[in-house]
Amino acid sequence: MTAEQTTKQTPKQSHVRTAARRRFVAPDLARGLALVGIAMANMVTDWDPAEGVDHAAGLGGYNGDGTAWEKLLVFFETLFVHVRGLPMFATLLGVGIGMIFVSLERRGYPLRARRGVLARRYGFLFLFGLMHKTLFFTNDIMTAYGIAALILCLFIGWSDKALYALAGAAFALNAVLRAPGVFAAFSSTAEPIDGSPARIFDLSDRIAAGLANFWVYPAMGVIEMLAFFPLVVVGFVWGRRGVFGDVDGNSRMLRGWAILAAVVIAAVGIPWGCAEVGALEPRWATGLNATNELAGMLTGPGILAAIALACRPLQSRIDASGTLPPPAQTLAQPLVALGKRSMSGYLGQTVLFILTTQPAFWWATRDATIAGKLGWALLVWLATLAGAWALDKAGKPGPFEWLHRRLSYGKDGLPEHYPG
Repeated sequence: MTAEQTTKQTPKQSHVRTAARRRFVAPDLARGLALVGIAMANMVTDWDPAEGVDHAAGLGGYNGDGTAWEKLLVFFETLFVHVRGLPMFATLLGVGIGMIFVSLERRGYPLRARRGVLARRYGFLFLFGLMHKTLFFTNDIMTAYGIAALILCLFIGWSDKALYALAGAAFALNAVLRAPGVFAAFSSTAEPIDGSPARIFDLSDRIAAGLANFWVYPAMGVIEMLAFFPLVVVGFVWGRRGVFGDVDGNSRMLRGWAILAAVVIAAVGIPWGCAEVGALEPRWATGLNATNELAGMLTGPGILAAIALACRPLQSRIDASGTLPPPAQTLAQPLVALGKRSMSGYLGQTVLFILTTQPAFWWATRDATIAGKLGWALLVWLATLAGAWALDKAGKPGPFEWLHRRLSYGKDGLPEHYPG
């Protein structure tokens, strides 16, 4: 990610910053990694949920006693897949907003103009998401992300302290609203049920159904937004403060978030996995799944913080040479390339899942259990990874990134200096 790196703020949180263009590897690397988790989660919960399995139906499922490998994959999902990629993506959305805010400030844009530029950019993100949600994938995340970003535009002039308070209040409100559902899930005696697969027999039928519910989707996006909004705010503060350009100076804060994420992942993911494989009563899986939907949101900033800390040596090499070192070029460059084209990667998953959940592919997916479904999702992600890497080698942006930028900034882009 190329961004405007800021210097340390004054004790009064002054918004006067100096900037130098630097490329931060951690955010792009995190986006690329998040997309594999999103692909796996969407595969087993939306595109092709398991049917008629004995255990872990909501995770891809398996029959009989299951193999050690199948049970290991159940724990892999409960620990690292579900409600992990989406909250990290929401945090990264905020980071991007914060970095654009600083870039516009450096160019002399007053606060009102910065707010207008950001509102236009993320208004188009909302429209992209609404089209995606209506026509192709009901559980689209861009709609909610766009709404969260637009609401954040109202508060971008606030101090870091006030924004953290806003994030805490929003998280508390979401917790209060979700708590009854969590308690009800734990008190239920019902075991988890099989999912309803989103296989597409006729794409025109899906589009017709989406258009019929078009007016419902913005309201759905507002409800979904409440869970993500605190993370977008936290990410914005990080991006505005230049946290990724001064990881050492922010290491204590980042370690705190990483530890919190580890605690949540272990405290929720391990017992949830135990319930799914029968080591605990299966009915507990419903309550722990609901708990993860709430507490799992806290893992977004934490996983991103851990990646930022782990990338310090790599970032130092980039700062010194301007490019990734040779070993990382092979291992990290494809992930970075996908991270730079994350919107195209995300929407590319929809295209591939639509194609591969057609009846022609049922021989590979319909009767597959957890290993087969996660493996198929991995192949879809690898296809988007290869596409992004090819575009990167050719020096081309992702198609949806290009369109989004063109609509947001116009043919010539934003002027280097505020024209007013």
